[in-house]
Amino acid sequence: MAPFQSRHAKLWPIVVTLPALLLFGVFVLLPALGNFYFSFTDFNGNIHVPHRWVGLQNYMQALSSDFRNIGEAVQNTFIFSILVTLGQNALAVLLAVLVNIKLRGRNIYRSVLFMPSVLGVVVIGLIWTLMFDPFSGPVHALLQSMGYDSPLLGSPNAALYLVVFVMIWSYAGYSMIIYLAGLQNIPEELYEASRIDGSSDWQNFRHITLPLLQPAITLNVLLSIIGTLGAYDIIVVLTNGGPGMASTTLGLYIFKNLYLPGLSKGYLAALSILQFALILFVVVIVQYYLRRREVDQ
Repeated sequence: MAPFQSRHAKLWPIVVTLPALLLFGVFVLLPALGNFYFSFTDFNGNIHVPHRWVGLQNYMQALSSDFRNIGEAVQNTFIFSILVTLGQNALAVLLAVLVNIKLRGRNIYRSVLFMPSVLGVVVIGLIWTLMFDPFSGPVHALLQSMGYDSPLLGSPNAALYLVVFVMIWSYAGYSMIIYLAGLQNIPEELYEASRIDGSSDWQNFRHITLPLLQPAITLNVLLSIIGTLGAYDIIVVLTNGGPGMASTTLGLYIFKNLYLPGLSKGYLAALSILQFALILFVVVIVQYYLRRREVDQ
């Protein structure tokens, strides 16, 4: 009986994870492999129409003749990613520290701050589209009273930064929860000993809180980078990449061109592979740097 139970215990983890692995293989791995294959063809989106192998032609087109448009989208992507990552994590750390203070009703504050993170992208987009509306939006009315009369989401200079603001507002609560978990794992005795030595709250934050939050910082920064370098949905709802290409990221550029008639879907598959390579490269570099900081701390 014991050997049977031992074999059963060894097989049980496999049985439990098998459905998830099958779903991952069918809905993630197989489409990814198919996308990689089609990036070397002139596939037009119809599997019933024959396609031919074109080798690296799609990649060469992306990096040569179409590089001007793609370059602008990549630039917007990096600006968007850097600003959201920095702003979201700075705000999330601040909020986590505040809601970690022993105050009456702090659980309510946590719930309210986390609430935007559970809203759907379309809901978030509609909320802020109404807020920025040039005819009845309260934000536009406030700016208009201060002498600024240009439509916010229609401004080439402001559109991308407004999307950055909305993205930070949407996901800062999610990052806050991760930082809050990290804060609650810091022993209170460290702060008490530091106060006895005469340290201020700022010194405690700088020399105790931040170093011990490094694992949470690494996780949140990597999640932010991955999410923002591939983001397109919130931008579609708010600005659709406009005006012009002012707020078009690489992910949105691929998405918008997907529905253009006559454009090779193999070319768009190549763009998505390049986007994946870009995200992977940035994540590996940032992860290496942040892991080194964790060790140094």
